[in-house]
Amino acid sequence: MQPLHYAFRPVISDQHTAARAYFLCVLAMLFIESMLRVPTYLLSLWKRGNVTPRRSRPHWAPYVWLHSFLVRPSPAPVLTDHHVALLIRCLVFIGLNVLFGWNRIRYSTDYQIYGWLTIANGGLALLLPTRGTNLFSLVARIPAPILLAYHRWAGVATVVHASMHFGLTVTNYVATNQFDVVVQNTRIRIGIMAWTALALIFLTSLRIVRRRAFEVFAYTHFLFLVFVAGGLYHAAYGPEFLLPGLILWALDRFWRLCYSFKVRQIRVRSITHYPAAFGGDVVKIQLEGRGVAASLPAQMAWIQIPGLSALNWHPFTIASPPEDHQTATFAIRGLGGYTKEIHKVAGQEGMMDSAALKIRVDGPYGVGRLQWARYPIVALVAGGIGITPAISIASHMVKRAVGKPSPHTAGGQWRVYLLWTVGDIRDVRWFVPELKELAALTSRPDVPVTLSVLIHVTDRRKKAGNDDVGRWEYEMEEEQTMEYSGPGDIMQGRPDIVEWVKNIREKNPGLDVAMSVCGPQPLKNAGRTAAARASNRDGLVFVEEEVFEF
Repeated sequence: MQPLHYAFRPVISDQHTAARAYFLCVLAMLFIESMLRVPTYLLSLWKRGNVTPRRSRPHWAPYVWLHSFLVRPSPAPVLTDHHVALLIRCLVFIGLNVLFGWNRIRYSTDYQIYGWLTIANGGLALLLPTRGTNLFSLVARIPAPILLAYHRWAGVATVVHASMHFGLTVTNYVATNQFDVVVQNTRIRIGIMAWTALALIFLTSLRIVRRRAFEVFAYTHFLFLVFVAGGLYHAAYGPEFLLPGLILWALDRFWRLCYSFKVRQIRVRSITHYPAAFGGDVVKIQLEGRGVAASLPAQMAWIQIPGLSALNWHPFTIASPPEDHQTATFAIRGLGGYTKEIHKVAGQEGMMDSAALKIRVDGPYGVGRLQWARYPIVALVAGGIGITPAISIASHMVKRAVGKPSPHTAGGQWRVYLLWTVGDIRDVRWFVPELKELAALTSRPDVPVTLSVLIHVTDRRKKAGNDDVGRWEYEMEEEQTMEYSGPGDIMQGRPDIVEWVKNIREKNPGLDVAMSVCGPQPLKNAGRTAAARASNRDGLVFVEEEVFEF
């Protein structure tokens, strides 16, 4: 009978080769992701951006079932923040790590496979950050949310393998009374230093830190340089895994910093402050300058205000469309420490003068999953400040259609539906000017676009009563509805997104729908559920989910 440890033999005996095979397998996953989107992108380039909506045609029943399955939220209770397609990617990624990390752990040399996989995953994580290597995303055309997911998985895998390599090795040295001698070795010390840097990056990347202290998360991430330097010294063949991502990151950083500081001249055109007492505590900043405008709708950029910090850069969604040449609009809500400082500056006397505020911009970044103009029906779901990508997409659909020939579907018109949920009716003031402008454009005969706006107001939470401890109800003061002067309808309470999407499909039979969802996770889950239920052979609902945090 074979000994038990025989079943735990590694898939590939040579550990260096196993790490290479794993690295190539993950790159193959990314290549498949890219090939799913590159043909559409090349078609857009061939047509010079003048894409036309898809014609109506019945979908194959198995494809409809697969689409509905992949688009819905994950049924796993612990993983409800992810949809099924992302969950499948994650399971494949975990499977590859288990497959190539499968080991009998019988001899001390067996521990080295986890060191190899640490270096391989570290190299992958270097390739995939959405800001640090924008060149990779531009070439591969992989959407930012998917790249970010792979980056997180590679980062977690790096920490897990590094901790296993470190823990098993130290345990062995302690058991054999060699630790005091081995730790004197410079190579071992540097390996411990690299692991410590990695552990700090992991701890400050937890959601509670990212949400409450983004600056700590962002600054600590620069410890990756310590990890890379330690990995290059500690591992014999580290360069082939770590250097590609490091070189790409360095080239991208060098060009963009030079462009932001030397080439690009940014001027603040206007600053509008909406204090919390008047709806939402939002500062809207409009910038103009060379290359500041988005190249695609719903892109993001990093902003630095030297008057607040010489080092701090913070990501924000660009609310203006690519058609606003040389102009970018940002809506910044005071949620964290840095954004609250921006509000203090904007509220100071004299700082509302746009000439007094100096801003640097790094971006735009991000590649979208959907080409919105290819779909005759566009549905936009937004919660609170998540309206920024929806406004960008809606403005793109309307402004690009000015003077364009009518589409061959949807009765000769593109149809844009916007559902916006806000906590206070006064929050809509953030984008009333943009909504009015879009409504005025869609009323022109030379603009083949219709715009439907529906705003749901939940208002501030009020206790239901002393006897209903823990129960909250959402009410809206009726007189507040009189404050809104923009297009569309105002409704009280939370929306039924499933019913809303169903109505859109019924009004537009035989047509596919492109849907953007941005807001709290329950809103995104509801949007995905609605898309899955509304998809049938007559038409599918494709979803692009905007990432609200890093």
